[in-house]
Parts: sequence; C-alpha cells; structure tokens
Amino acid sequence: MAAEKKNAAPPAASPDSTDDLQHTLKKARVAVHAVCDESIKANFAQGLFDDANVKQLAAAYEKSGPYLHTCIPALVDPTLLRAVRTEIEQHLVFTEKETDIYKVLQTGDLANIDGLPEEERSKLANLHRLRNALYSKTFRDFVSAVTDCGDLSCSKQDLSINSYTRGSHLLNHDDVIGTRRVSYILYLPDPQEWDPKFGGALELYPCVSKGTPDVAPTLVLPPKWNQFVMFTVQPGYSFHSVQEVIAPHDRLSISGWFHIPEEGEPGYVADASNPDAAPASLAQLEDDTKDVEYPFDEVSAETEDLTDADRQYLGEFMNAEYFKESNLEAINEKFGTDSTIQLVQFLKDEYAALLRPMFEAADERDGLAGGKAPLEHGAGVLPGWIVQGSPVKQRFMRVTEEPQENEPQEVTKLRELQNFFKSAQFRKWTYQVSGLASTHQRARARRFRPGLDYTLATYSNVSTVLDVTLCMTPPHECWAEGERGGYECYIATDEENDDPAVYRAAGNDSDTLLATQAGWNVLTMVMRDQGVMRFVKYVSALANGSRWDTTLEYLVANDEEEAAADDDNNAQ
Repeated sequence: MAAEKKNAAPPAASPDSTDDLQHTLKKARVAVHAVCDESIKANFAQGLFDDANVKQLAAAYEKSGPYLHTCIPALVDPTLLRAVRTEIEQHLVFTEKETDIYKVLQTGDLANIDGLPEEERSKLANLHRLRNALYSKTFRDFVSAVTDCGDLSCSKQDLSINSYTRGSHLLNHDDVIGTRRVSYILYLPDPQEWDPKFGGALELYPCVSKGTPDVAPTLVLPPKWNQFVMFTVQPGYSFHSVQEVIAPHDRLSISGWFHIPEEGEPGYVADASNPDAAPASLAQLEDDTKDVEYPFDEVSAETEDLTDADRQYLGEFMNAEYFKESNLEAINEKFGTDSTIQLVQFLKDEYAALLRPMFEAADERDGLAGGKAPLEHGAGVLPGWIVQGSPVKQRFMRVTEEPQENEPQEVTKLRELQNFFKSAQFRKWTYQVSGLASTHQRARARRFRPGLDYTLATYSNVSTVLDVTLCMTPPHECWAEGERGGYECYIATDEENDDPAVYRAAGNDSDTLLATQAGWNVLTMVMRDQGVMRFVKYVSALANGSRWDTTLEYLVANDEEEAAADDDNNAQ
C-alpha cells in the first residue's frame, strides 16, 4: 500500500533569513514613521523642525528673560491656520466667563472634539487636524528640544480657544495647576496687523523674590497672527498676564498646556512634584493677619459712649446726621440684622466738595480720564504714592504714611482721611453702630487706576473682621452695573471644594454674598466671617476714571476680650 502523502513542513529559516526579515520590518517601520512625521510637519511653517532652527530656538530660550520662554513668529502653515480661523468663526460657540482674575469668551476643551457626532466633527476638520498636530510626538519632541523640559504626556490634551473682545483681560498668575509642564499660546487675531494700542499683549513679570512678582512687567508681547509663545511652568517664577483689549477687535488665540507624563507613558515619574517649589499663585489666597508689610496695630477697644469732644472731632469730617443718638440706634439695629450697612453722603458736604475736583483733576493729569487709559504701568506714580503689590494678589496705589516732598494735593487729603479712620474717636463710632469691639486695626487710602489695578479674592485666617470702606469715586454711569469693574464683592467659599485652582466666579448669584458698586461718598460696613472671600474687581481701562477709597479693617474682639475692655472702661 502506498504511503499516504503528508503536508511537508516548511523549511526552517536560516539565521541569515531571519535577520533579513527583521531588517525589512524595521525599515518598513522607519519608513512609515518618516511618512507620518512628514505629514505632521506639513501642518507647520516651513523650516520649523530644521536642526539649525531648533538649536537656535533652544539657545535663545536658555538666555531669555524675565523667565525662560520663547516666541516663534510663525508656527503653523498659513493656509491651515486661515482655515482653522474660519471654522472657529463659523461653527464654534463661545461662553463668557468672568471671575476676580479674568473676563474672557472661551470654548470648551478641544480635547473633546473626538467625542462630537461625525457631522459636527467634519465642520471642524482643520481645527481637529491642528489639535492632533500640536499633540503629536513630532511636535512634543520639538517642544522638549527647545525647552529642555523632558518628556511630555502623549495622552493628556489640554487646550481651548479664547476670544478677548473689548474689555476682556487676564490678571497676574503663574499657571501652576496640577501636572502642567509647558504653557503655550497660538495667536489667531485678524490677519491684518494688530496695533499694540489695542491692548491684549502678553505681559511677563520678573520676580523680586521667589513667589513674588514685581508690580510691573519687563516684557510685553503684543499678539500677532500665527505667533506662538511657550514657556515651562515654573512655580514661583512664571508670572504673566494679558492686557485688557481696549479696541473693538477680537484677540483670538488657542492656548493650553503640555502635561508631565502619566503612569505607563515614557518619562513617567511616580512623584514628579518639586519640593522646593513656591506656592502656586492660586494657593496664595489667604490674607495673613500677621503680614509684616501691612500689619495690624493693636488698639484699645473703645466701647464707651461718644463724648461731646468726640462728636466735635467727628464733625470735622462726617455728616453730623450719622452721630446723632437716634440715628446711631437705627444704624446699629439694621447692622445687627444684616451684618452690613451702607451710609450715603457720609462725609460732610464741605469736606466732600474739596475732594471730588482733586480726584477728577488727578485722573486728567495722569491720562486716566474719559475711558482712554493707555495701559501704562507708570501712570500716576508721583511723590506720596506707592504701587502696592504683589500683583499675584493685588495691585493698586496707596498713600505713604509720611508726607513726601512735592506730593500732589489729593495725597495730602487722603492721608488726612486715613488718619481720621485710624483715630480712637472713629473707633468709638464704629462700635456704637456695629456693636463690635476691636483689638487691632489697619487702614489704607487707595487709588485703583483704570487699566491696571485690582485686588484678587482673599480670605481672612481669623474668625471675624469688620470691614469699613469709604468709596469716593466721582459719579459716572459707567459704574452703575459693574461693567467697567471697580466694584467690591464678597463671595462664599465652596465648602465642598477647597482646591485653590477653583476660582470664585464674580457675579454668580449662588456664591455672591454682597456686591457694592463704586460710588461717591458712600461708607460700607461689613462683618466678614472667616473664610468669606473679598475682592475689588479690576478697573477697566474703559472706565471714566479711577476708583478712590479709604479702607479700614478691624479684628473683632471675642467675648472675653470685649468683657475685659468693658471692665477697663468702667474702671476709668
């Protein structure tokens, strides 16, 4: 019987043929990678990835200041970028967002494009293409080579489109949140030349010490079509802001971050945090009562009744109606019910009439009147005035404690008011109307210049503070609805989320406890509990002039301290 024919086994591969196969596969992978790499590079400006250009950018980056950054004049293929801008204008919806630190129109996270229905995604094909190119390995390697930042996450995409229209702004911060490693901005304003007078420039700040930026920037980068700015996120150093846009033009940009690698990605480190890093700007929200730069002075509680001599002194400044016995009782009753009260025409007419023309003349003198502030940081800096920072928390002008040679007349008058606020007689009056005795106090006379000044939301680290603020801003319709800023706002902290990265929204009715618009000759008293946040909204360059005020803070005595003060007064 003939033997059955069996399938022959394949011949064993020789070592040489195996090597040939591996070599062929490797060449194929390299070829595919090269094709993919070139297809990615086609989305960018010609020559961007050339070795000579990368080396030149890296060398300039190492020498840049006030901190490490780079500014690339043309990043993206211009045809692609124009198509992206068209898609943005035609198919994306912007949401206005406003907090103590910014006012801007913004889209959602562009990482979510992949989840859109096919019909919607097809309308954003060029934007989708650009997003993928920005987070491709080719471009991430380029970013790493220029900044020497190490590996970047290949999975975490974090970007959105911002539209800065007239009145939009972003105040000083350092971008330190979570796992951010590199910040970037790609500019898409109208391709026509952007005039620096329109505002909207990126401002980079030097530091006077780690975590404390100077009050003014040393580098100002106006937006330009296809310009790309990036910097490594440097805790305590990478402070920047965006000037207010003051012209009826749209400063469009794509901004975002590259993040440190996540677990399972190349370059992942289990604990990549920097133990020497300064606190992020958002973590510096606590208003320390032991602040050596703005200390509280210990004072006697002054819980006794007003004397005739006290009333005579108060009458040099105040409207006499407010220290009549019957009115003291009515004010005290309302404050006891509401924990806040506003008193209009607080200064007597003769005194107020001296101040208003001084303030209006000062705004004219300094080029800050009529909604035409030039966004110049030196505006109004004259003898007797100090620009108060740090801008990560605040920027405004304050009156010096001691008189200065050649100081303007408004400074002298404001210092007089500041000293009046700190007087024992005024402290007696505040006790009569609030029922709150105090142990410490501090006061400042301030000017918030349009286009420059603000305070960010901070909270007290003690139980209760009594805020007393006299606003002396010359009346104008621009202040009525708060559209030009300058209002003071009290907001509740989020008990469920104490992450400092969560900004408190200005104007959110669920969080806003009290908002007072800038006004003329209005005294506001507020009992502020621990944790309640407070800020003065950035004064727009489009405002008619400065916000002027004198502010006083009392640390409220606890029951034991108040009882001791009563005993002392009874013994006298």
